Amino acid sequence: MKTLLTILTAVTLLTGFSASTLSAQTPKNAKGKPFLIQGKLPHLTMMVKILWDDEDLALTDTQKEKLLLVRKDTMRGAKGLAKQIHPLEASIVKASFDGATPESLKKDVEKLATLRAEATIIHLQCIYNTRAILSKKQLEVLE
Repeated sequence: MKTLLTILTAVTLLTGFSASTLSAQTPKNAKGKPFLIQGKLPHLTMMVKILWDDEDLALTDTQKEKLLLVRKDTMRGAKGLAKQIHPLEASIVKASFDGATPESLKKDVEKLATLRAEATIIHLQCIYNTRAILSKKQLEVLE
């Protein structure tokens, strides 16, 4: 029962955060997630982190070590790309408001798409690696 409540809380928090990124009145300085796919892929490492010491998930020390590496690599990669994505996106938006032509922004938009695609691949790799570390039973606990 404790695990179910913890998972429901995590899901509620995650869906609340993703819904807020869809808001039409996002502040100008808000920085969303760097991924192409928003709110539809699980953040398994976050769910694992919430249930880190949960007896139903029952992570082994070896699994914890591997999961920490996956999370570290994922966060490093995503944050590195976000540092490029957010300023580029802001630059495109500003240029658009300043009257730039779509053609003049095309190169930057394509670069933005490439960076977001790279971030999405990092996210997909994280999901894949996390699932490979966990047992079928542990994955069922997370679902």
